[in-house]
Amino acid sequence: MRHLTVEGLAEFLGHHPRAKVLDVRSADEREAGHMPGDHHVPWFTPDWEPSPAFLGQALQHICPDDYVLVISRSGHRSHDASALLETAGFKHVYNVLGGYQDIREARHAGSKRTAPGRFSNIGGPSNEQD
Repeated sequence: MRHLTVEGLAEFLGHHPRAKVLDVRSADEREAGHMPGDHHVPWFTPDWEPSPAFLGQALQHICPDDYVLVISRSGHRSHDASALLETAGFKHVYNVLGGYQDIREARHAGSKRTAPGRFSNIGGPSNEQD
């Protein structure tokens, strides 16, 4: 499995501008902010069990040949979701280490470590509708 740090996101998106972002957080967590254009497919059910529907729901948004960034709050759920996607035959899956937590911290610290544009709304709700 491949991993990306917050520092590597801008460069990665520069090389892969059509990469798809899969947000695997809960709906409640997502209300705190997300990237415009990302795809929300929760890893857990509302009872905090791994969702048996995850892969089927993900396939509605991403294809096995897509470059896919999988992101959660801190990187743990995204790791598990990335592993499942790889097992299902996805070729270009990247787990975002530290997740939205690290991206938000980098933004609030005034860091230029995150990618402009797609990541600029993290830390507050997206202005775009899902």
